[in-house]
Amino acid sequence: MKVALFDFDGTLYPYETFNILMERLKCHPRYNRNYKRFVRRFAPIYFFYKLKLVNKATMQSKAMEYYIRSFKKNSRGEIESFFKEVAGDMIDDLRTPLIRKMKQLKRDNYYVMLISGAFIPLLEAVFQGYDIDCIVGSKINYAGEKLDSKSRFERVYADRKIDIIRQHFAGKDIDWKNSEAYSDSYADLKMLELVGRPVAVKPDERLMAIAARNHWQIHTD
Repeated sequence: MKVALFDFDGTLYPYETFNILMERLKCHPRYNRNYKRFVRRFAPIYFFYKLKLVNKATMQSKAMEYYIRSFKKNSRGEIESFFKEVAGDMIDDLRTPLIRKMKQLKRDNYYVMLISGAFIPLLEAVFQGYDIDCIVGSKINYAGEKLDSKSRFERVYADRKIDIIRQHFAGKDIDWKNSEAYSDSYADLKMLELVGRPVAVKPDERLMAIAARNHWQIHTD
């Protein structure tokens, strides 16, 4: 079996998802109070990040954690409805050539996995109706119909992606040499190195250097 691994932020979607989520929350007529709750919780972490006392990955993980916890007074239905609204704003900006490529790989019997740090309900809403075999993202924990703010939040990022991919395909006969992976970020280097056909999508500076040195395919808009 051949697989095709796709990142979302900066890859299938050309922008940073979290920036869109922040702007939508800030301006939302119903949930803008959530934005104020988020800012109060997150401000100290961001301050320490600017002082270089907290690294970027930790800051980003805490941002996502405090973002979703700002919905602690909302129901699961309200949270999922909010993400569907945001998804509706994002769909038209997907990279059309990569979406076509993803669909073609599926027709060619590749196992298509979307693996991202974005929240799962957002990814599922964006790709509703797409024939994607597996969507992996950052999970939102619930206790009944309310947010479970006591459960540990885990952002799917960098090496965690590799752990999930290996666990998912454990015991399966995977043709990694003829499999493909798509990402824009150096953080996904190990995921790209996992396959025989890595594609750097409008890559950041470090990934561009590696892609050029290794003669990987480079996709630019």
